[in-house]
Amino acid sequence: MLELFHRGRKEGKVDLKYSDEFLLLYFQATVEGISNPQIYEKIVPYTEEWTEILIKGIAPKRSE
Repeated sequence: MLELFHRGRKEGKVDLKYSDEFLLLYFQATVEGISNPQIYEKIVPYTEEWTEILIKGIAPKRSE
């Protein structure tokens, strides 16, 4: 995961303001939450949206 974060930062896909520790905790919390059967059953229909917001949520904001 750390290698993925580092590459993402170099490519401008992961905002530099997020530390490795924070990102690891964020993903751990997300995965553990999704692993809960009650939550998993509800989010299955939203897999595409969940993935999109997960990725875009850590990306830096673009200046337009």
